[in-house]
Amino acid sequence: MSFAIEPGSFLRRYQAGEHEAVWADMTALGATVRSAPYMDDAWAVARETMRRARSNVETLIRRLDALGYQFWNGEQGTLGQKGMLVSIGGRTVAFDSPLAMARAALSIDTGRVPGGMGRHAAEMQQRLAGLMEPFQAMQAAANQRQHVRLREQAEITDHLKDKNVFAPSDKKEIAFIRGLDGKGMVLPLSLRAWIEEVGDVNLAGAHPALSFWEGPAFPGIYADPLMVTLDHFHFEIEAWEEEIDAGDEPGSLAPVIGLDPKLKARLAVADDQLDEGYTIEVPNLAADGPLGDSGRGASFVEYLRTAFRWGGFPGWARQANPPQELRLLADGLLPI
Repeated sequence: MSFAIEPGSFLRRYQAGEHEAVWADMTALGATVRSAPYMDDAWAVARETMRRARSNVETLIRRLDALGYQFWNGEQGTLGQKGMLVSIGGRTVAFDSPLAMARAALSIDTGRVPGGMGRHAAEMQQRLAGLMEPFQAMQAAANQRQHVRLREQAEITDHLKDKNVFAPSDKKEIAFIRGLDGKGMVLPLSLRAWIEEVGDVNLAGAHPALSFWEGPAFPGIYADPLMVTLDHFHFEIEAWEEEIDAGDEPGSLAPVIGLDPKLKARLAVADDQLDEGYTIEVPNLAADGPLGDSGRGASFVEYLRTAFRWGGFPGWARQANPPQELRLLADGLLPI
């Protein structure tokens, strides 16, 4: 290193308000941050940072509830078009469900179908009729389950208790993450501290001024609500562990820890594949790590800092006329 850092100074300086400078110094140390005399002090800063981040997350969720924010219910495509377009006899016919299409097929007068196709059509109707009753029962059960889920979601008034929005890590998750160290999958201190102190956070949703689902009235603004989730991370780790078990040399990973802003705006209106967004390369022995393309060159802590500065919606940083509600959301959040 070309500069000297006073051992044991990180936490003291951080608590004195040197938040950005301390993280810059810790990150500049690279892997050395995990060696004496820096590690214990740097880990204390990482944990203190993420304790503040958790306080901010909880404050934002309470404030969003007070604003009537409609959090995503965890069901992809529930607000999207459910109809099906089918070409029949040179014209396009719309059906609102597969069941409606099946009923329409059963209503066809096969006696009026020309040529030998009439016999084949009648046979298909017989087979379809035999499947209708169990299919209808399955469809009714699925509809009931979805109705219950949507009703339960609508009845939630405190989204700190909504696992789709905020799911703190439990002891099992924390033990799993700590166990990865021994396998060589070392996480940057920032991400590991987030997992231990915060957990999964997803502020995706809709509000007339703050955040919008894509649709006919979409204003073209991707508010990029704060999201940090480990779903894709766990999927990648499973594949990585399989490589180890097979005796292969495991490489690095770049799991998605937060969806792309456009995907966030489509969660409720389309059933897209959720594998694009903010990535972070691991293993990483440093204090913090850069995010992938969606991160625009920011590190994980820098992204969080920007997100809190914009009340949980960092996409507004690139807009000319941000809504006044953002000031209310960001007011008094703890600096990290």
